[in-house]
Amino acid sequence: MKGVMRSIAVLMLVLCGSVQANELQQLLQQVRSEIAEDKRADGARLAEFRSDHARQQALLAEARARLAAAEARQAELKAAFQTNEDALTERGEALRMRSGQLGEVFGVVKQQAQELHGLVNDSMITAQYPDRAELLAFADRKRIPALSELEGLWFLLQQEMTATGEVVRFTAPVVQASGERQQAEVLRVGPFTALSDQGLYLNYVEGNLQVLPVQPDRSVQAQAFSFVQGQDESLVVDPSRGNLLALLAQTPNLQERIAQGGLVGYIILGLGGIGLLVALWKLLTTLKTELSVRNQLRNPEQGRSDNPLGRIMTAGQAGRTTDETELRVDEALLKEAPLLERGLTLLKLIAAVAPLLGLLGTVTGMIGTFQSITLFGTGDPKLMAGGISQALMTTVLGLCVAIPLLFCHSLLAARSRRLLQLLQQKGLALLAVQREQLSDAEEARHAA
Repeated sequence: MKGVMRSIAVLMLVLCGSVQANELQQLLQQVRSEIAEDKRADGARLAEFRSDHARQQALLAEARARLAAAEARQAELKAAFQTNEDALTERGEALRMRSGQLGEVFGVVKQQAQELHGLVNDSMITAQYPDRAELLAFADRKRIPALSELEGLWFLLQQEMTATGEVVRFTAPVVQASGERQQAEVLRVGPFTALSDQGLYLNYVEGNLQVLPVQPDRSVQAQAFSFVQGQDESLVVDPSRGNLLALLAQTPNLQERIAQGGLVGYIILGLGGIGLLVALWKLLTTLKTELSVRNQLRNPEQGRSDNPLGRIMTAGQAGRTTDETELRVDEALLKEAPLLERGLTLLKLIAAVAPLLGLLGTVTGMIGTFQSITLFGTGDPKLMAGGISQALMTTVLGLCVAIPLLFCHSLLAARSRRLLQLLQQKGLALLAVQREQLSDAEEARHAA
């Protein structure tokens, strides 16, 4: 391309007549050399292209040869697979024909092994023999169990039956209540109960003996300790293999029960405490008043101001006429009646309000339960347990507060009425005595 441009330039110079003849000759020579160089470069590129084409052809031939070899190998493998499949089918049929009823027997054996595997994993006997579950590893395999495996199944069945009636001691790792794992001596009573050397009940969970976080009451623990020490021959045994004792840890105590009542429950307990204090105070004041009235009855001639009867007698003795005495006695009775009945109204109010608050807690608890059902459905009962617990506990707390307070109110009201009736009787007696004295005085005046 450069040569063509230069040729055009030379022709233009010739046409213009501004270039010398020797210069034209040099330019022509230069153009010829560049044209020759361009031809050589084009030839080299052509040769390189032909060389690449030959190499690509060789690679293509090699790839086709590999493809043919792979297809041949594939055909060979398909034929071998089909041959093996046919041979496997024939041998399986021959095995079925030869085994006959043994196939059913092996199926029953594996089923029993699987059931025994679950029993062994949850049995306290496994704590004494921790590796015995490995004899049942064939239960999850498809092959026919070997004779040694069948003997292992028989051995485990026999061991489980024999160990069920044993009371033995052995050493095993025990997880303490603090989470620490320690070697300790364990007393096993069949597959039902296990005790530590301190008389603590153990539970077998996930391959570990664990101290129950919540032990039975003290009498049962004392009996268990005496049994471990060989001082007693009786023992409380959990027939459910530790499940009943494990439920003790999930049983809420009194504080947790009260906490289930929520805010309404605490309000009910607060009112119950106030009512109890009022009842105690009223009982003490009533007893004190009764004692002072009895002392006054022993000395009816002189009224004292430290008791209601004495104050009524003092007020009645101040009257000069029968009507005035009656009015003074009635006034004194009206003053003493509120003092004798003071606090009873509050007791009655608390006894009436406590069940209503329990009903309020029941309603709010059921509202929470239905909200949980709306949000999460009824698939998990634990989501509804909180609301139901509040609903039940507030009702229980309300009744537990109301019933004793009703008894207290009835008792105190009866004693107060009895005191008031005594005061009324003594007031009428005072009027009768005064009338008799006045009539005697008039008769004496008439006689004089």
